[in-house]
Amino acid sequence: MGAESRRRLSPADRRNELLALGAEVFGQRPYDEVRIDEIAERAGVSRALMYHYFPDKRAFFAAVVRAEGERLFEATSTPAEPGQTLFDQLRTGVLAYLRYDEEHPHGAWAAYLGLGRTDPVLRDVDDVDNDRQADRIMDRFGETLSGPLDAKVDRDLRAVVYAWLAWTFEMCRQRLKDPSLDAQFVADSCAHTLLDAIGRVPGLPTELVCAASPERR
Repeated sequence: MGAESRRRLSPADRRNELLALGAEVFGQRPYDEVRIDEIAERAGVSRALMYHYFPDKRAFFAAVVRAEGERLFEATSTPAEPGQTLFDQLRTGVLAYLRYDEEHPHGAWAAYLGLGRTDPVLRDVDDVDNDRQADRIMDRFGETLSGPLDAKVDRDLRAVVYAWLAWTFEMCRQRLKDPSLDAQFVADSCAHTLLDAIGRVPGLPTELVCAASPERR
C-alpha cells in the first residue's frame, strides 16, 4: 500500500494539507534548508505525488506564500460597522492582522519570508496582495465622498496607501518577532500614520480631510 493511501483525501484537501505543512516548515527554517522530500515524508505522501501538485520547491514555496496571503486577506476583511470612523476601521483591520499573526505564527513567518524577495514569481504574489489591500482601503475612502476623486489625487492617495501597507507590514513583523510589543499601540500607531499621511495629499476633498482629521479619531 502506497504512503499516500494511508489517508484518503480529495485532491483539494491534500493540496491544502501540504500547503499548511509547508507554512509550518518554511516558517521555522530558512528556505535553502527545506527539502521537498522532507515535506512529502512528513505528509505521508510519495515524492511523485508531491511533484504532481508542485513541480519544484520554488513553486511550492510560492504556493505557500500565496495561500497565506489569501488567508490573511480574509482575516482582515472586517466590515465597517455603523458609526465607525475611518480611524476605527483602520485600527480594527490592523488588530485583525495582528490576531492572524498570533494564531498562525509559522504561516505568518513563511509569508514574511516571501515578501521582499527578488524572485519574480514571489513578487507577483506580493503585488496581488498589495493591490487587493490597497483597493479595499481606497474603497473605504470612497465611501466618505460624494463624487469620484480627481485623477491626480487618486494617484497620490494610492501612493500613500501602498507605502503605508509596507510600513504596517513591518510594524506587524516586529511584533511577531517580539510579542511584548503592545497590539493596541501598534494598531493605534498604524491608523494614525495613514490618516496623518493622507491629510497631506494636495487637493484632498473636504469630506476626506474631515474624515482623516484628529477630531475624528
